[in-house]
Amino acid sequence: MFYRANANTIRTGMILSMYALVFFVPFTAAISVQLKRIEGEHTPLTYAQLGVGCTLPVAFFPALYYFQVAAYRPERSQEAVQTLNDMGWLPFTGIIYAIFVQNLVIGVAVLSDRRTQPVYPRWYGYFCLWTAILYCPASLDVFFQDGPLAWNGLFSWWLSLAAFFAWLVVTVVVTLHAIRGQALDGQTEPEPSDITTSIQGLQTP
Repeated sequence: MFYRANANTIRTGMILSMYALVFFVPFTAAISVQLKRIEGEHTPLTYAQLGVGCTLPVAFFPALYYFQVAAYRPERSQEAVQTLNDMGWLPFTGIIYAIFVQNLVIGVAVLSDRRTQPVYPRWYGYFCLWTAILYCPASLDVFFQDGPLAWNGLFSWWLSLAAFFAWLVVTVVVTLHAIRGQALDGQTEPEPSDITTSIQGLQTP
């Protein structure tokens, strides 16, 4: 049985995965900082993205711990291990709701940016909307035990996985570019002392 032969590897892998998941929170916060630049004073989409994004690690922790429990006593009956395996994989592939809404919110925010030099490129907004749609088939994994919509099928696993990692890589790239743009904007803004000097110069007859 797989869990009996790889118990320590599974335990180690799940521990590392849970540590890695926590880093999704500061990643989400970095996106929110850039969305706030788009929205300005009133920032409902910024806070929605932050809140929803921070729930993603919490949603996946139980699924990873079901794998841990299955590996903790791998001498259990095959039926018991299979139950724990299902309890891990079904939510792992099927809980797409947080990332679905997160991508929708980011997409709407990016497309609402009307400045001449937008924080995020406009194509990235459409990209987020499309990846959100590609996650949806995975939510149907509870209805199928085999085929493309099963938890390990083409649509539930591979399509959702490819869409998420494509979104992750693209988001890292465009967010780093937006951060560099924010830094350049800060360098070009006049210092308060310069503004005062300019005003005084205008007031001098």
